[in-house]
Amino acid sequence: MMKSKSDMEVSEFILRACHDLRSSTRAVRIHSELLLKDGDPRNGTFAQRLGYVVEGAQKIDLLVEGLTKYSLALQTDASSFQSTATDVLLRSVLMKLGKELSDCGGKVTYDELPRVTGDPDRLMQVFEHLVRNAVVHRGEAAPQVHLSACKQGEDWVFAVRDNGPGVEGAALERIFRPFERLKGGEHTGAGLGLAISREIVERHGGRMWAESQTGEGATFFFTLPSGADC
Repeated sequence: MMKSKSDMEVSEFILRACHDLRSSTRAVRIHSELLLKDGDPRNGTFAQRLGYVVEGAQKIDLLVEGLTKYSLALQTDASSFQSTATDVLLRSVLMKLGKELSDCGGKVTYDELPRVTGDPDRLMQVFEHLVRNAVVHRGEAAPQVHLSACKQGEDWVFAVRDNGPGVEGAALERIFRPFERLKGGEHTGAGLGLAISREIVERHGGRMWAESQTGEGATFFFTLPSGADC
């Protein structure tokens, strides 16, 4: 069953997207005007203001990239579904994130993972977002991520467990909202990774949720129908 967005959900998403884009473009405009006003490279504030312009432009780029991925997630359609080996998808993701994991000493382990019926490109995004989420929101220790899956009825239930700082119970649902950033927004990114992942899973007929206790890491769960040919 495909999920359809209500007018209220779409309206809230657009408003939040516009707010983030407007904030970044305003920062670029203000600091660009200041540079034009007294743009002497010998001025001590020149480099600082130029840095703000670059930072604002980078935020805009991240937002546009995130909005593009979210738009593609909304276009997930059963016509693109096929029998897919999820362990192959995960290995591709780990190759892509190899440098990020190496730089922070991160380690990803996984049990035997099943075949499912779905869009391989979109499902790969889910694995990438969840692994990267553990890397970005890690604690003081090097990130340790473990993936597993078990069969429940006609569905496979996937679990992605990390050793990060965890998430407060009150925020476990809020983290899936578009543009939501915890800890005062100190991490870079558009704040769309978990929203995109849930959208993709739901358009595959599954669901996604998280369980966590502060200081004890978090586990992200999602279900996918096994499909008759898997």
